[in-house]
Amino acid sequence: MIYSTGYEKRTVPDLEDLMKKYGIVLIVDVRSVPYTRRPDKYEFNRNQMARRFGPAYQWKGDTLGGKHGPATEEGIRYLAGLGDTPILLCLEDDPLRCHRVTDIAARLLRDHGIDVVHLQGGMELPTSQLLEEIL
Repeated sequence: MIYSTGYEKRTVPDLEDLMKKYGIVLIVDVRSVPYTRRPDKYEFNRNQMARRFGPAYQWKGDTLGGKHGPATEEGIRYLAGLGDTPILLCLEDDPLRCHRVTDIAARLLRDHGIDVVHLQGGMELPTSQLLEEIL
């Protein structure tokens, strides 16, 4: 199972709670630029996350970031081959406004049969359901 969330309305302790609740062992940061200018979100800067989570945090924005175009095929294959239970992390809270759904999760579903579950506001939203809403 692959999960996904945005940290826009979260704190790092909230993220840790999600990880415990869903058995998530790996954070895959899919931000092209893994830093924020918002002082209330500095705890999500790449260096802070790496310090706090160690090997349970991986920045993959070079292959999965959405700022400079779609995720690479290499990045999609990496996610499809993960044996751990990861969570994709980006800023945007609304999964329909983020490349986590419109690019990464849509391709995982189409090409690998993996239905990423987006965690938002206490809800579990599978990619297959979200894509039906926008089609």
